[in-house]
Amino acid sequence: MNIRTWIIIIINSLLFVVVISLSTSFYNQFEKTLDEKILSQLSSIERLKRVQIEKYLDSEWYHFTEIQEDSLHNIDLSDLKKLPFSIDKTGMYDFTSISKNGTLTIGFVKIKNGAITSLKIIPGDNIQQILLERTGMGKSGETYLVGPDSKLRSASRFFPNKAPYHIEANTKSVKNAFNNILKNGIYKDYRNIPVYSAYHRIDISNIHWAILSEMDVAEVMLPLQDMKMKLLFIACSILIIALLLGIYFTQFISRPLKTMETQLLAMTEGNYNVSIGKKTHFKEINDILKALNSLKESLTRAITFSQEVGEMKLDSTYKPKSDADVLGNSLVKMKDKLVEYQTKVAQANTNKKRILIEGQETERKRLAQELHDGIGPLLTSLRFFVENMKIDVEEKEKMKSLIDHTIAEIRRMTYALMPPSLIDFGVGETLKTFVKLIKNTTNIDIDFNNSIKTKHSKINTNIAISIFRISQELINNSVKHANAEKIRISITEFDDYLSIFYFDDGIGYNTETVNLGSGIINIKERVEILNGSISFECEPQNSNVEIEIPLTHE
Repeated sequence: MNIRTWIIIIINSLLFVVVISLSTSFYNQFEKTLDEKILSQLSSIERLKRVQIEKYLDSEWYHFTEIQEDSLHNIDLSDLKKLPFSIDKTGMYDFTSISKNGTLTIGFVKIKNGAITSLKIIPGDNIQQILLERTGMGKSGETYLVGPDSKLRSASRFFPNKAPYHIEANTKSVKNAFNNILKNGIYKDYRNIPVYSAYHRIDISNIHWAILSEMDVAEVMLPLQDMKMKLLFIACSILIIALLLGIYFTQFISRPLKTMETQLLAMTEGNYNVSIGKKTHFKEINDILKALNSLKESLTRAITFSQEVGEMKLDSTYKPKSDADVLGNSLVKMKDKLVEYQTKVAQANTNKKRILIEGQETERKRLAQELHDGIGPLLTSLRFFVENMKIDVEEKEKMKSLIDHTIAEIRRMTYALMPPSLIDFGVGETLKTFVKLIKNTTNIDIDFNNSIKTKHSKINTNIAISIFRISQELINNSVKHANAEKIRISITEFDDYLSIFYFDDGIGYNTETVNLGSGIINIKERVEILNGSISFECEPQNSNVEIEIPLTHE
């Protein structure tokens, strides 16, 4: 990505963040203010209508108690038994539940000596008129009453043909109202639609209602959506203008840099005869061009010298421009140390491999010792313990057989890690035992010819371990990978060197592409560490490996 694009991206990104942040902040603040205003307005409407309803009921109750009109005529008192509550004292009651058409009905009752002496039924038409006043509530706003049974008492403006008592409003705002949790906000109404809701509880005499003034969120959000689109349009316009201005002004910086890039690319292709740049209106860019010209001259000299060193012309001379000329001084040091480095690198690699292999052998010896001294005695003790257990003879024999098998496996593992006989009896006897072990566990015909001197042998411990590991790897490869049926291995000690010849009739393998797990790499490294030589002839039914190791190696 070029610098011009970066500048445009950075400037427009910062501008984008600022514009979006301001727009979002303004939108959120406007939304918050609108929410507060709507809820405050609904709360005022709810409070006004609640006061009007309470005032109306108080007025009707006053007329009922003062005028003393007898209203028991033409009233079937048996309907009162259907009420979900008992009438046991004078006061106002909600009779909507026994209303024949399910509309709001209020009963005024006087009781004397446990009997109803006066009863007046008031329809809720006047209260409904109070609730239907929708000034300031928009197109979707309504105020309605709900009883403790979560059923509407007043008519719904959304379901005008449905009896109020047959509409259930089991909403969170209704529950909050009856629990005196006055927290106006956005809730779902009885239609399961999000609304702004302001609510309160009405407790007058024996009447308990919740009054709710609500307005659909969707209606309130219409101006917000319009404002959001306008803000989005403004933000996009600002960003487009900024992008166009950025493209126009950045060309004054990018154009000389682009020219410089073309000239530098020519230099990277090896053309150091190119003239770097022309003067521009920017002092900083002119200074860069001057420095690049100087760098071009230094690079030309350094490249010429490095080519001569690469061609091993070590008599070439090069004088760095100063002590700070890191490249020049490095090239001189490289020439001085090249021969020394070449002679040391092979020795260093060999030493690394030797240390690694010696570490592996030390760890194998430690593990073998731990298996022999730790787990071995424990298994022997376990066998003795089983031998003396008073259990079924057949079961005892099974356990002893399992323990004997485990002991044998531990011995095999210990032998594979570090055969004790390797130190005590030498590599020849150790390989005899190893070959015998392999023959007992496989169907492979293995012939081992040991021609190692029994007296005055020059094979030290390190060479002995390496010979054993090499032979072990070769046999394991034949067993695991070559599917061999016949193996021949011969080890002969001469005065100055040791010869190993190995043959199998397996399927053969490519020593260059064979998987590392086959051990071929380990064999090559061990021979290299001992300054020996190795050759492979790997063909189906005829795979030969010949190894020679000098016995003068320290």
